[in-house]
Amino acid sequence: MITQYNITATAWTAITSAGESGSAWLDEENDGAGGQVDVRIYHASSLPVDTKITEAKRIYKSSGNDDVMILGSDNALDIFYARCVNVGDTAIITVDVS
Repeated sequence: MITQYNITATAWTAITSAGESGSAWLDEENDGAGGQVDVRIYHASSLPVDTKITEAKRIYKSSGNDDVMILGSDNALDIFYARCVNVGDTAIITVDVS
């Protein structure tokens, strides 16, 4: 299922359910883009603490149909979360999970 999420620096946003895998990409039209649009993805079995932003992987705008971030769940409890790094950053990401 494809879902879009509004991401800010305020808090981590769950972008998958436990155990789901899929792909993610930044909105290609820059809808919802603000600030530096520095969005990071992290996965864990529970909500990450704020400091995990430094361990998270940056997501980039796709430059083609096969240029997306792959979200590969490690186990049945693994959840992917997204968050912007900088206060004032906003972005829309699209997630396709199964």
